[in-house]
Parts: sequence; C-alpha cells; structure tokens
Amino acid sequence: MTKTVFVLAAGLIALVLTGCQPTTTSSPAPVPAEYQATYEALQSQLVAFTALPLGNVSAGTTVLSSGLEAADGNAMYPGVLQSKLLSTATTMVQRMKAMGETGVTIQTSFPLLVSSFPDSSEYTTFYQDIANVVHQEGMTLTVEENPLFGNMSSIPIASYYDGLTLQGYESADQQMAQTIIDVMHPTYLSILNEPDTYTAVIGQPGIDLTSAPVGVAFVNAVMTGLDKDGTLVGAGTGTWTDPSYDQALINQTRIDFVDMHVYPIAQSDLTNMTSQVAEAAAAHAPILESECWLYKGTTNGQPDDGPQAAPDEQKVITYSFWEPLDEEFLTTMVDYARSNGFLVVSPFSTMNFFAYQTWTQALDAETSQQVRQAFDQQVLSALASGLLSPVGETYEGLAKG
Repeated sequence: MTKTVFVLAAGLIALVLTGCQPTTTSSPAPVPAEYQATYEALQSQLVAFTALPLGNVSAGTTVLSSGLEAADGNAMYPGVLQSKLLSTATTMVQRMKAMGETGVTIQTSFPLLVSSFPDSSEYTTFYQDIANVVHQEGMTLTVEENPLFGNMSSIPIASYYDGLTLQGYESADQQMAQTIIDVMHPTYLSILNEPDTYTAVIGQPGIDLTSAPVGVAFVNAVMTGLDKDGTLVGAGTGTWTDPSYDQALINQTRIDFVDMHVYPIAQSDLTNMTSQVAEAAAAHAPILESECWLYKGTTNGQPDDGPQAAPDEQKVITYSFWEPLDEEFLTTMVDYARSNGFLVVSPFSTMNFFAYQTWTQALDAETSQQVRQAFDQQVLSALASGLLSPVGETYEGLAKG
C-alpha cells in the first residue's frame, strides 16, 4: 500500500477567488466492464466498513481537513516561486475553507527542506508562504514529512537516495523536521506514517523501516533534541500494517499522537484499524488521520499495493463512475473518526472535491500523465468557477453539518 501522489501540471494558471457554488448533481456514470469487478468488490467492502460500531465521543471535536495537492512535495520543481503554483495553492486553501473545512494537510517531502539539498531555500520559502496562508485563514495545519517518490517527482531524487544510510537519513530528517517547525509552525507534524512506503521509495538496503524496532529507533532519533516549539509530533502506520507496530511506537517513543492512514478497506484492513484505535484509546494516545481515500490502485490492471501503483492510481481515481463509492467512503470515514475522537480526519484527494472526468476507452488508453493533465484542467476550471463535484458537495455537507 502507498499514498498516491497527485501532481498538478507545471503550467498552472492564476485563479480569482469566487464563492463556492455547488454543481448540479447528475446521475452516476455507468461503470465500465473493465472496472466492474473492482467496483463490486469495493461496494462489498463498504458494507462491512459502514457496519463497524461507532465510538461514543461527541461529534464536533474532530478537525475536517484534506490534502493540499497543489503544495504536495511531488509537485515541486526548481523555479517554483516564479510559477503560479503558490497562487493556485492559495486559492485551493480558500476553497477548502469555503466548504467548511477547518484544517489543511500538506505533504512537505524529504529532502526538500534539507539545507544541503539543491534549491532547498526556494522550497522552504514556498512552504513558509503557503503555511502563512493557512494560518491567516485560521485553519489547523497538519504537515506530513515523507520522502519524495522517484516515480512521481520531476526532481532527480534517485541520486540523493543512492548510498543514504539510516544514520544519515535520521540526521537529515531531523534537520528538515526542525525547519518545518521553525518556518511553517504546524499544529501537527507527522514524521513517520507508512514505514513500508518509506522503505520502498528510498530503496536503500540499509534503510528498512518495516521492522518496528527500527521504526521506533528512527522516530526516537528524529525527536531527540527536536525543539517542538508547541508543535505536536506524531508517527504511525497504515491500516494494512500489523497493529503491533503502532503499539511499539506508543510504548517506546514520546510521540504526541498516532498517525493512521486508511486506504484499502478489506476485512483485514478494517480489523487492523479497529485494533489500532483500541490500542490508542487504551494508552490515552490521540489519533490523527492524515490520509484516507478509497483505494483503487492497480498496475497493468492487476491489484497492487506498492509505490509502483501510484501512477495508475492517480489515473483511475479521476473517473466519475467512482463518485457514489467515494461519497459513501467519506461519509463513513468521517462518522467513524468523529465518533472515536480523532484529532483530524484528512481525505487525500482534494482535487476530486472539484471535478471528476467521464471515462472513455480512449481516455483510459492514455498514459497516467495525459489523463491527469486533462483532469487538472477540469479542476482548474471548477476552481475558477466556484464549482464542486458531488463528492465535494458531500464533504461540504459533512464539514458544515
């Protein structure tokens, strides 16, 4: 399993803020035969998800956020301060607030803010500027510090990872965590949330965070000497990971919260999730969910939970026939998070709040990059017009309800 990375096209246009006006809800698009089996499997999984017992925490304390994809670390590139990306990210923050969201989640990817990394001062300024926008809007800022994806980022990251040792990673990651705290001042900072993804993306034999003892040592190394300055620092895993990993983090580190990612919702994932929630509750450890979305990832048409699935996943999630399932997932996820007193619940794919696109065989035959470029243009148009997709309307109703 991996977080999917949605990268906006580099030539983004500046946008003029207007009030959000919902779109006219249309009938769901028919499900193509190629995706029927996946659709039916997800429908069945959602039935089990919806049937999970809820907690007994009063609603209203959970921050409803979403991932600011226009500021995703994998969208960065040299010269970003001379582009329109900051303007677009600012507009997206304002749209999110207009929908009723009270938080913003930003993936500020390692090693962009490490001082020795090329153009780090430019990336640091970008993130400082967008963090200031979030604070000015009075929204809660959550930052995820996770590694750049070599198969998604336009930045040549492989040469930096090559030869990186665990000790070197710990030292550089701590430096970046301190910079995030100093210039972005987030309420929450997550320094480890998908150990298997981190391991696969960095791809160095000496860095295997899939082992809980190694993950614990990594978190302790990053946190030792860190001047948190009021920022709460956490770590955790995805719900596809054995809950014992989170238990080790709770018992053997000084994290302020457990970060939980929810993507696949097969029975094993739901079982892990309920165990993780119970473990955290027993230890009086707050839970923050910095990423969630209904996972549909494949590689060449086959189910795939690794980082290599990210390009395929970012392609297929743009299709409008998924909308009813995405609405049901978000509704169930928010209800579950609120009833269990999560600090934050943050769907990953904010762009889907503004647009989807109609599936065609011709579109599906194109590359992930081509499909995303077409999708990006629809999102930009919706942002400029103040429109929401039916899924965006659903999340707005959850946020304002």
